[in-house]
Amino acid sequence: MESASIAKRLIRHHFDTMPTPPLAYAFQPQEKIRDGFVRVLRKISARGLSLTYSHEPTDELIHEGRLLIKRARALLWFARPALALSTYARARARLRTAAGLLADQRDLAVTQATLEQLAREASNTRDRAALAQIFRSIVRNSPVGEAPKKTLRQALQKAVKVLLQSVDKIKRSATDRAAWPSPSERMAEAFRAMREAGKKARHTGKDTDFHEWRKKSKRLLYQLELTRSEPGRRMARAMKRIEKLQDNLGAYHDAVVVEDRLRRMLPFPSSARRVLCLLEKRKTRLRKKACKIPRRLGDIKVRRS
Repeated sequence: MESASIAKRLIRHHFDTMPTPPLAYAFQPQEKIRDGFVRVLRKISARGLSLTYSHEPTDELIHEGRLLIKRARALLWFARPALALSTYARARARLRTAAGLLADQRDLAVTQATLEQLAREASNTRDRAALAQIFRSIVRNSPVGEAPKKTLRQALQKAVKVLLQSVDKIKRSATDRAAWPSPSERMAEAFRAMREAGKKARHTGKDTDFHEWRKKSKRLLYQLELTRSEPGRRMARAMKRIEKLQDNLGAYHDAVVVEDRLRRMLPFPSSARRVLCLLEKRKTRLRKKACKIPRRLGDIKVRRS
C-alpha cells in the first residue's frame, strides 16, 4: 500500500495546465496513447538511422545507440498490455540481440572509465602503479580495444538495423483496437517493481540483485520521461533523485564488470589483487549512497493537477 501511494504521488502531475513543447521521447498532452507510442517509436527510428551516417566519435555513437535500444525496450514494456504476447516476446528478444551487438564495446568503455576514476581517487603511488599496469593490460589484450573504427561502426550499423526492424514490427502491431494502458497504471507498476528490487538488493547485498535494482530504476526513469511533457518542480525533483539512484547503481555495476574482467585475467597479476581491493571499497561507497536515496523518495508530494 505504501508503494502504491507514493507511486500515485509521483504520477499525479504528468501534464501541466500550461505545457511547453514536449521532449522528443515524451507523450504530448491530450495525445492518444497509441498515437504517442507510434510517434515516439518513429523518433527512435529516425535518430537510430541518423547515427549510422554521423561523423561523431565512434564511442559516443555507440553509447547513444545503446540508449536508443534501452528507450525502445522501455517503450515496449509500457505497451505490453496492448500487444500480443508473441509480438512482445519476439520484439524483446530482437532488442536484446541489438544490445548484445554493442556489449563488448560498452564493457571495455566502462572498464577504462572505472579504472581512470580509481586512478584519480588513488591516495598512494602503489595503487596508481597497479591501476596503470592493469589499464595497459586490459587495453592491450582486448580485441575490442584494438578494433578499427570501421569495425565498430559496422557493429553499430548491425545493431541499428535490428533496432529498426524491431521498431517496425512493434509499430505494425500497435493497433487502435488494442486496450492501451494508462500512463498512471504503468508508472505505478514500474515504481513498485523498482521498490521491490531495491528491498531485495539491500537485504541480500548480492551484485546480481543490485544489477536488477539498477535495471528497474532505469526503466522507471524512462517511464517518467515518456509519460510526461513538462514535469513541474516536484516531479523534476523526483526524477532527479531517481536518476541519481540509477547513476550510483550504474557505477556499482561498472565496478562489478571490471571485477569480472580482472578475475578472468590469465596469468593473474599481483597488481590485480590491489585493484580488486580498490573496487570493493568503491562498491561499498556506492552501495551506501544508493541505499539512502529511496528514503528521500518517500517524502515526495506531488500536488494534484
